[in-house]
Amino acid sequence: MFGKRKNKDIYIMKERYNADDLYLARLKWVSSDNVDFSGPMNKETEIKYLFEKEGERYKEIFTGYEADIIEKHFNLPYAIDIMPLTEVHEDLKGKNFPRLGMLLLFNNVNKKGKQEEKGFQKKWRVIINERNL
Repeated sequence: MFGKRKNKDIYIMKERYNADDLYLARLKWVSSDNVDFSGPMNKETEIKYLFEKEGERYKEIFTGYEADIIEKHFNLPYAIDIMPLTEVHEDLKGKNFPRLGMLLLFNNVNKKGKQEEKGFQKKWRVIINERNL
């Protein structure tokens, strides 16, 4: 049944992630929505997601979604614009991040412009930097 999951299908994030093993990518899919004159519609995200490579697929670290790199089905997202995280942010080479650090990293990667960190964002960044995570 659709609403139920078997125990083997439950995804749990790792405790720590190495920046050298992570990739940034956006998602794209062909929508099955009806468009009167142009056929299927391509849609894509502006958000860059964090992935780990597993064989020919990329696993999104927060949800466990395994994205292909080519379109296979309607409404099923696939990864595009794939880049190693350490190529985009060279200062992260060799660093390890705990789960909370991954959320902060995700927010930092998707930050538009030079927005100033406020309150808890600044506090957690300082704590993580102090621990050299």
